[in-house]
Amino acid sequence: MEIVVNGLNFSYKKRHVLSISQVSFEKGKAYGIVGKNGVGKTTFFKCLVNIITNYHGSIHIGGQEVRSNLSVLKNVGIVLDDMNLYRTRTGMFNIQYFAGLRGGSRDQTYALARELGIEHVLNDKVSTYSLGMTKKLQLLISLMNDAEILIFDEPFRGLDAETVDWFRDYLNGLKDQGRTILISSHVQEDIEAISDHVLVLEAGDFQAEFDLNDRTQDFIYRVEVSNPAALIRILEKSYLSYKEERAFIQFITDETTYRKLFKEAVSADIEFLQIKKEVQFAKFVK
Repeated sequence: MEIVVNGLNFSYKKRHVLSISQVSFEKGKAYGIVGKNGVGKTTFFKCLVNIITNYHGSIHIGGQEVRSNLSVLKNVGIVLDDMNLYRTRTGMFNIQYFAGLRGGSRDQTYALARELGIEHVLNDKVSTYSLGMTKKLQLLISLMNDAEILIFDEPFRGLDAETVDWFRDYLNGLKDQGRTILISSHVQEDIEAISDHVLVLEAGDFQAEFDLNDRTQDFIYRVEVSNPAALIRILEKSYLSYKEERAFIQFITDETTYRKLFKEAVSADIEFLQIKKEVQFAKFVK
């Protein structure tokens, strides 16, 4: 299912949080939503699923306007960083409660519980769960109704490395089945492992988009070399801008151009002591 957002504006008291002109998310693709703390990522997700309703503009899911067609949200699974569970009730109570709201297969639920390793605590109160177990229960609830759209706000926080690997693989499998996935994370590797596109939220709107499947995309290179002056001459000859940061020279280019520069530099007896390569959105997830 596709999500289409137009003219989304939202203010919290006197602080303007969102002013998104237009953005859409296609079926069968995964989108990383990145930005520094406080830019409105969680607020944006809450608007999408009608937790926040007093916004201006329109949000359509599968062609239906969300505020006037709440039943469309049965096709959405969501984990928010501040998502509340009934902590004085059991894990099974929470599952049954949210299944009543969203639907969910009993067999699917128990299969996921086994995969996540929490089937043995479903009859325990959530207040006795560790942070990791609580997060696993939240993930189970978001996945159990086999939703067409999945929205995850910092879903990997508190999970062990084995569960993170499982969850990445699981989401990639769902994407291959045609699900639409939106995910925010402050861990670059999590975004890169799942996303097809990365959108940067800044100053209330999406300011940039990166296609991670684009083989010609530019990267940020930071290199330490034996002869900085000689490398700078090569960069200037190639009309590439650069800046010097202590022992490093930083510049932006694509992989093909970088390989040519590297070969030319090595031919000029320039030794590369350190090479650091980052995607351009990296500064927004750190």
